[in-house]
Amino acid sequence: MADERSALAERTAETGWTRHQDDRVDVYMRGTARVRVIWQGDDVISGSSRFQDDIMESYTRELDTVRAWLAG
Repeated sequence: MADERSALAERTAETGWTRHQDDRVDVYMRGTARVRVIWQGDDVISGSSRFQDDIMESYTRELDTVRAWLAG
């Protein structure tokens, strides 16, 4: 089974998000929306921020919330 980080990357690619990654950080972009995810390993996040037009709208430490942001 794939780890959470890889699974999220696969799902988002299918829905039009582009992903830029570093060691612990993934940044997903689509249009003017951006989601920045900081990972602790490949299955748990430290936190995530959602931006619209470069303005931070939300912050979470819940992976389920990140999945919901990237599902739309």
